[in-house]
Amino acid sequence: MGWNEEIKKQLKYCGEDVYIGHNTTFTCPGEVSLMDRVRIDPFSLITTRLDVGSNSHICSHVVISGGKEQFVGLDGWNFIGYGSQLFTASEDYSGDFGPVCEFWGSNKVFRGDIIFKAFSGVASNVIVFPGIILPKGCAVGAQSLVHSNDKKKLKSWNIYVGKPLTLLKGRNSNKIIELSKDKDWLK
Repeated sequence: MGWNEEIKKQLKYCGEDVYIGHNTTFTCPGEVSLMDRVRIDPFSLITTRLDVGSNSHICSHVVISGGKEQFVGLDGWNFIGYGSQLFTASEDYSGDFGPVCEFWGSNKVFRGDIIFKAFSGVASNVIVFPGIILPKGCAVGAQSLVHSNDKKKLKSWNIYVGKPLTLLKGRNSNKIIELSKDKDWLK
């Protein structure tokens, strides 16, 4: 697997030890800032403004979409698992506002930024809808759906799973923070 060094030159900001896989597409690279020790694996699609804090990993086949009007922010020590999809815009398909997407008419679009506070993230194949803030240390398990109805139930240092989301268990915040400061653990 190779790393795409050329795309780094087009980014708004690119820190040290940043790895971007080939076949990763940024539709607005000038709106993307990546801090130190960020890894974005191949075959990901990013169509929003994006700020990624240090020590974060975006796995392959991730979609971060919704247009450059919206924003996705990862505070640091974040993860987005394989095949997950973060949407900062979602259309109403009830038929009340049009037969097809906004591109072909004036369909109703729900928009909202997505923020991952420090140490939070989503496992594989998770869908996150507009306007979601994952609190510090919050994790979402594989194949879950994070909808605007879930905003009030998400709490720091907990793991949630399912469709609809339910609390699975707490996370070991002390151990996670301890390891993040351990220079021997960090490679």
